[in-house]
Amino acid sequence: MAKKEFEKKKAEAQARKAMLEMAKEWDKQKKTQHAIESYEAVIEADPASKEADQAKDALMEIAKRYEQKGKKHSAYYLYHKLAEGRAGSHD
Repeated sequence: MAKKEFEKKKAEAQARKAMLEMAKEWDKQKKTQHAIESYEAVIEADPASKEADQAKDALMEIAKRYEQKGKKHSAYYLYHKLAEGRAGSHD
C-alpha cells in the first residue's frame, strides 16, 4: 500500500474513532437522538470497520433501553434498521 493511501486510511480510522467517542458522550448526556445520528455516521463512514461494529452494538443497547421505557416504536425502528443492515443510512 502506498504511503499516501496508508495515511488516508489512518486518518479515516481516527475520524471514525472520534465520531464514536462523540456518540458515546452524547449518549452519556442522555442526548439520545444526537448519539443515534453520530453512531449512524460512524457506520455510514465504513460499515465494515471495528468502529461500525461498536456503533451497531451501541444502537442495539439504545433500542433495548427504548423498549424497556415503553418506547416500542422507537425500539422497533432501530431494531429494524439494524436487522436489515440499514443502520447508518438516513431513510
